[in-house]
Amino acid sequence: MSDAPERVLALVGRAMGRFAMLRPGDRVAVGVSGGKDSLCLLDALLAYRTRAPFAYDVVAVTIEQGKFKADIRALEPVIARLGVEWIVRDEPATLALVKDGVAHGCDVCSRHRRRALYRLAAELGCTTLALGHTADDCAESLLRNILFNGRIASLPPVAVSRKGTLRLVRPLVFVTEDLTTAYAQARGLTAIGCVCSDKLSVRGEIRAFLTSLRARHPGVAESVAAALGNVNPYTLFDPALEKPGADLPVGRGGPDMAPTPPTLLTPRETRGARP
Repeated sequence: MSDAPERVLALVGRAMGRFAMLRPGDRVAVGVSGGKDSLCLLDALLAYRTRAPFAYDVVAVTIEQGKFKADIRALEPVIARLGVEWIVRDEPATLALVKDGVAHGCDVCSRHRRRALYRLAAELGCTTLALGHTADDCAESLLRNILFNGRIASLPPVAVSRKGTLRLVRPLVFVTEDLTTAYAQARGLTAIGCVCSDKLSVRGEIRAFLTSLRARHPGVAESVAAALGNVNPYTLFDPALEKPGADLPVGRGGPDMAPTPPTLLTPRETRGARP
């Protein structure tokens, strides 16, 4: 996909416009996990500044949990080439688990990482934390919640802290992983994986199922993405939704985070964009 960079930027712009992710003067902490998705996000947000109708600042942040397949500092030349500040911070709780050989699941690792990211973003004076979750991640999260957690929920494109001091955004919600792979290749972004990605997991099973389904039924990915923005609560079982005009219950977007409606300023060229 030689046009992957342009396609990714167009889809990032679509997400920016629909969900009003950024405000003028935002300082955005981009969570760099070492994978292709987060590197694609970092590069795309830097490139997107030439299209945005207002200025925003970007800083890269990484949480070291002792699970990278190689020294994360090997990314230094790549990030330096992008001309962005990069801060790497150890996460003591997970590092202790790894050092002591204590078995723990991805949920524990993710919870510690997210909290560390929130703290670091606040420490750096950031108004926004951007994460590299893709359309595939949103689809997987939806199915995982339905099949194993007994709820209809996914990853919100925009969330806000309970204290209202930090927004979390996911600018790649319309971008599929085949596009982030092609983007990384086109831009020469070398990734460093996590050892957890090699383990058998429910997430891996769901990903394999969706990959198989997409191969046989083109358009499945687009349909799932459309479904996340086309919810009819009155066809569901929740008693709180039975009465017209009832307030929808507020879901959670992570520790101390809740989804927020798109009420922020929107980039000029993407206003009115449809899903």
